[in-house]
Amino acid sequence: MNNLKNFTTNIDHRNVLTAWLNVPGRPLNVFDDTVLQDLNEIVEYARGEGKSLKLIVFRSGKPAGFLAGADIHRLQGLKNRDECQWILEQGQALFNKIESLPIPTLAVIHGACVGGGLEFALSCTYRVAVDNAATRIGLPEVKLGLIPAWGGTQRLPRLVGLSTALPMLLQGRLLNAHEAARVGLVNRRIDADNVDAEVDGFIERRLNGVPVAPKRRDLKQWLIDTNPIGRSLALKQARQGIAKHSRQYPALSRILDATEIGVKSNGDMESGLAAERSAFCDLLLGNVAPHLINLFLDQERAKKSETWTDGATGIPVKKIAVIGAGTMGAGIAQLAASRGYSVVLQDMKEEFLNRGMGTIRRLFAKAVDKGVMDKEQSERAITQIQTRTEWGRSDDIDLMIEAIVERIDAKKSLFIQADDMLPLHAVLASNTSALPVDEMAQATHRPEKVGGLHFFNPVHKMPLVEVVRTPVTSDETVATLVEVAKKLGKTPIVVQQSPGFLVNRILFPYMDEAARMVTEGYSIEEIDREAKKFGMPMGPLELLDVVGIDVALDVSATLTPLAQEPSPSPALFAAMVRDEKRGQKSGTGFYRWQNGKRTQPSPLTQELLAKDGLQTPKVTLPDWAIAGETFGAIQQRLMLAMVNEAQKCLNEGVVKEPWMVDLGMVLGTGFAPFRGGPMACLEHWGKGHVAARLELLATQCGPRFHPLQEKENSKYEILRTK
Repeated sequence: MNNLKNFTTNIDHRNVLTAWLNVPGRPLNVFDDTVLQDLNEIVEYARGEGKSLKLIVFRSGKPAGFLAGADIHRLQGLKNRDECQWILEQGQALFNKIESLPIPTLAVIHGACVGGGLEFALSCTYRVAVDNAATRIGLPEVKLGLIPAWGGTQRLPRLVGLSTALPMLLQGRLLNAHEAARVGLVNRRIDADNVDAEVDGFIERRLNGVPVAPKRRDLKQWLIDTNPIGRSLALKQARQGIAKHSRQYPALSRILDATEIGVKSNGDMESGLAAERSAFCDLLLGNVAPHLINLFLDQERAKKSETWTDGATGIPVKKIAVIGAGTMGAGIAQLAASRGYSVVLQDMKEEFLNRGMGTIRRLFAKAVDKGVMDKEQSERAITQIQTRTEWGRSDDIDLMIEAIVERIDAKKSLFIQADDMLPLHAVLASNTSALPVDEMAQATHRPEKVGGLHFFNPVHKMPLVEVVRTPVTSDETVATLVEVAKKLGKTPIVVQQSPGFLVNRILFPYMDEAARMVTEGYSIEEIDREAKKFGMPMGPLELLDVVGIDVALDVSATLTPLAQEPSPSPALFAAMVRDEKRGQKSGTGFYRWQNGKRTQPSPLTQELLAKDGLQTPKVTLPDWAIAGETFGAIQQRLMLAMVNEAQKCLNEGVVKEPWMVDLGMVLGTGFAPFRGGPMACLEHWGKGHVAARLELLATQCGPRFHPLQEKENSKYEILRTK
């Protein structure tokens, strides 16, 4: 074992071999060809010269974690089935050899142990996990449109039972050390402050023949996991649960297929392993997984400051002032405090602050209930938040995030005050969703230190933050905001100052088109049903209700001037607001709402249209058959409106590259991830075919659909005869 590239090994006085994995040049260990070769050499040594070993311990030499699985870039480079099949066979055979070693093996897990990393650990005799917030254990392959294919679908149910394994496999659910120990995924959780001593104690007990206590299952788990009828019912229920999504995400049904084969194999894994290999190759070389893999890698790219600046370094941020204690301000303050920032929450009245702190406490309580943090951590985070109603000199504030009412005059006034009261080094940011940040910047004496930090609602759930750059925002400011977004657990997309920025600008034509179709007499339910059939998480009219019709009216004032023709939507929104039909918040909008849940379409809409004279002629379109799919009139109008606006954003330089559009729309709106985003749709359908269809829509529906075409001398240009 003298030529290992990724492992260092030592054998102690007890004849225990410890192999430390430390893949050179990577922040986190991943499997590549050389790691598999090294691991195979260690196993072969244990089967030959090292037969006298008493135990083999696998540990990571990297603080970031144990093992993150296969190298995604390597998988992305696989273009043929034979190469894919070969890699899977190598990993499966290696893990089978580890499992069959006569010498017991132990995986010491800290940080990330996911995908192939967990499949490796599952092949070991024992597993222990460091009990801290960084430890996350699971098989998230489904999120990449893939199936665990180094034995995960076979060994996981066998170890923890089908009832626990199915949600881990089908949802990509990750467990912390406490949860992993509770379900029997690891044999013991160990104190983060005493890792070496606890690992040594675990080894000593095994060497002395002390058995590991078996996992205890409750009655329900026992009934499911230990008899054929229970397992069959669990598999049937899982199939029913994935039925709605398995056409768009085929990995779901393939995972269940392989798992079922393993469950029914009576311990013989070969059929299940063959099913894993076949499914993985089909999925990797199919249509969905490449999009999901690209989105994953783009998300990683977006989190690097160098993607957005020329190597600039942001200022260190320790204390954040959040101005405005409403829904967004309270959400931002809670998130910042949970991530270790000191926070000053400011509003005009004590009653507003009290309401905001109530929201914050509820958010922390939910986090505790879901196991995101413990009660002590939440209480400690709440103490990080101070409140105040008046400006005061605050020399230790590094960043202000404004989250007040969406009125440019109010925001400019606030920025004048912040510029006067906050230290010169502080960055000033607005959470506005559409208003011009450059006007706020011009109200200060530090315009280069002003930018946008646009969170999406709800703050604690939505993964995207738009970092808005005005014409004078410095690279240092952009880098500061990108780093803060990352520390808050968000993915940043840097966008240039533009009405609606990126996501809302592309989303507005989609919602506007839906509202137009309502005025034409299309069914509310049918419009939303067609959007969801395309793959959107909710329909545009339900989304308008959730956002608020009053908010949509405000946004339309900013974005409607960009349109190439008048729209009836602002008048419809105004009439609905006038009649107190503001959506979810008022109980009625396009739908009726009860206890925050949508019930049925509101009958008011057609009456309101007739009363206000807002009805427009109904436009019908022929179906569009493209790339193996057929889209009806509603889907064409909704989706091509977004695709066309996305091209305009690229043409105007709102973002520089198509992947930024796609990532922003998937993370910010839930745009069907399996399709990759609007620009991926454009590539898949073909730019020429899309341009031709847009011309038809422009003729039938109006000039707003005039297409854009890529040209040699400019990125995109309007394709129409003037």
